[in-house]
Amino acid sequence: MNSMLNDTPVRVLIIEDDPALREPLVSFLMLEGMQAQGVDSLEAADHAIQAQELDVLLLDLGLPDGNGLTWLSHRTDLSDKGVIITSARSDALSRVSGIRAGADMYLVKPVLPEEIASLIHNLMKRMRVQKSQTWVLDTKSWQLQAPDGKKLKLTHSEHALVQTLAKASGRVVTKEALAIGLGHVPEIYDYRRLEVIIRRLRNKVRETLGVTLPLETAHRMGYSFTADIRVGRVG
Repeated sequence: MNSMLNDTPVRVLIIEDDPALREPLVSFLMLEGMQAQGVDSLEAADHAIQAQELDVLLLDLGLPDGNGLTWLSHRTDLSDKGVIITSARSDALSRVSGIRAGADMYLVKPVLPEEIASLIHNLMKRMRVQKSQTWVLDTKSWQLQAPDGKKLKLTHSEHALVQTLAKASGRVVTKEALAIGLGHVPEIYDYRRLEVIIRRLRNKVRETLGVTLPLETAHRMGYSFTADIRVGRVG
């Protein structure tokens, strides 16, 4: 099984407080060619996520310092990672809640390590396809990354504009909402300034990245970012 992502081993974090389950799984995934590490608490998971780049999280729900489901539902920085819940809770409500909280898969223990490895492999294949078609907005560096990996540095106004559009997930954003996103009062904002920002950004993307910005005008309503876009770190 190929456990490489862009010539880099798949990086997996196992959040599981039972060492009898955690350590053998870490060893098995390492043998499968992945970079795996295990932690026994949500606090340790927070530190691990901040310290390094990760591709997939395996998350238990019953942890000593909190509920893994609650923790996952409050994370806003995991949209670019695969999340697999492994739990002894088999009821339908828990499974549905897990998916709604942001998990890609919900597995009921016990789960064979071979099954987990295969699911990680399949998940990474889907994520590769998704990433190849997705724009990325880095809110820390103010960079916009095109699907081919090319990056563009944004101005403050451009960043605020794209961030507001990204939150709408392809829906039309009214001009008034964009004005608010830019930090202005809609009733007194000169919308010609918005048109200038958009025109300059379109030209900038075309000249710098060599592609057309997927920003469509909705006549008399506003604008929509018609391609997939996520907020996270650029590669």
